[in-house]
Amino acid sequence: MNKPWFRPAAALLAAALRLGAQSLLPFHLATPAVEPILGLDASIHQGALHLTLNQFLTLVLANNTQIRLLRLNDASAQDAVLAAHSPFDPQLQASFNSNRTVQPQSSQTSGAATLSQLGQNTSLGYSQVLPTGQQVQINFGSNRFSSNSSFATFNPSLGANVSFNFTQPLLRNRGGLQNFTNLLVARTQLVAVGDTTASQIADQLVSAADQYWASVQARDQIQVQQQALDLARRSYQRDQRALKLGALAPGDIFTSQAQVAQDETALLQAQYNYRQQLDLLRRLIGADIDPAARAATIVLDDDPSAVPPEAPLLTPAQAVDEALRRRPEMDALRRQALEDQFSINAAHDNLRPQLNLTGSYGSNGLAGDQVPIVTPLGTQIGGSATGFGSALGQVFGFGSPTYGFTLSLDLPLRNSAGEASLANALVAQTGAAYQERNERQQITQEVRLADTQLRMAVAVVHSAITAQTLAQENVAAEQQKYQLGSITVFELLQAQVQLSNARLTLLGAYTAYQQARIAYERATWTLLDKLKLRVNP
Repeated sequence: MNKPWFRPAAALLAAALRLGAQSLLPFHLATPAVEPILGLDASIHQGALHLTLNQFLTLVLANNTQIRLLRLNDASAQDAVLAAHSPFDPQLQASFNSNRTVQPQSSQTSGAATLSQLGQNTSLGYSQVLPTGQQVQINFGSNRFSSNSSFATFNPSLGANVSFNFTQPLLRNRGGLQNFTNLLVARTQLVAVGDTTASQIADQLVSAADQYWASVQARDQIQVQQQALDLARRSYQRDQRALKLGALAPGDIFTSQAQVAQDETALLQAQYNYRQQLDLLRRLIGADIDPAARAATIVLDDDPSAVPPEAPLLTPAQAVDEALRRRPEMDALRRQALEDQFSINAAHDNLRPQLNLTGSYGSNGLAGDQVPIVTPLGTQIGGSATGFGSALGQVFGFGSPTYGFTLSLDLPLRNSAGEASLANALVAQTGAAYQERNERQQITQEVRLADTQLRMAVAVVHSAITAQTLAQENVAAEQQKYQLGSITVFELLQAQVQLSNARLTLLGAYTAYQQARIAYERATWTLLDKLKLRVNP
């Protein structure tokens, strides 16, 4: 194993193994980590987790499990781009083989009665498709051959050769179009997936915001029910005093007493409903996973009535134009149309004849122990011994070259598969145009519906404010009448129930306005800017 001819082969094999090991290292990729819950500890003070809408949605973006799953789509799209680079990946091939043959001979021309031969070959090759479309190959080979034949000129003989080959497509796949199409499509899909993910995350934020305002409504509903209970208790206490004074019939006390029981039940239901709503909020921000946040009391700091309701400043037509310009769904469909155009170009190119120009150039070298030959004049020729270095010197001295070129033409008389691929690509392009039109209609409908709902929500809030004011004045008037004895306790309690219902209606109107505003900003794609949030980390 220490013979001179083996050392170059061993060096080539060792180099190939090192390069192979280096190329395998990138395949040992780390598994994407499951991100921990972030940002909750900083928001907890004295056992309470205070949240505004903006703080809540920031935590939703950071911790929500559904959003984390959606973000993995971007990672998969990036992997697809990496896979699309595969046609341009370089390849390194290395091989070594040894073969011993011992065979009896029937002819004197074999040079031995029993011919014994040993052949050992080493090869190392490199190939790659260049971004410009050419395919290049570089091959190096060496061999050692020994034999007991008396006719051998070199025994053992050491050979070496190197060759360079390139193939240039002249018609089909010229410029590497076929190889580049998948890469262009993958890169375009990466951006389109980002647009789609942004839209889906925005939907998750809208759902989370709706849940936040529903929780605020449940919180304020407790206050409304408490106010109703306080009114009912005052009426009941007043009736008790009237009963003691004999100004009230014994049977009439049960009316106000029953109202107190009903309002107590409604208050309990409101309190438990609020707890359920808070549990839903905890899951949206991951507080159900973090032990400290799970035990913390959630305090919602927003007041839905703090800001006066405002109708949209833009007209419906202006809002639609703004949405069509900004919505990521439209960007994703435009990129889909671009992908279809790439496929059409590749399908057109695939219908061309295959005309390739292949060129090659190589060099050879020979060394070894030259067998001496005695001429008829008695002189000796040869007998020198050279090593593998001499063969390499001949190879890279290019004294024994081999070169040539080939021009090949593949002209199919019919390319049914290529025609079908082009037809499918054209159909996909038409389908993408319909999808874009459908999305435009969908966005238009969403914006106009959101505009209508927001304007209606503003009007309902104003109407509910008026109704509550009138209900309060009616209760005050009914209380005076009741004290004067002109109305019954039933009529007073009915006025108080109407006031409670008016307060609940106003609370629902404020909540509906906040939710309608979020939906309008989502439809016009201004939600993230107003909340100062970024979907892409």
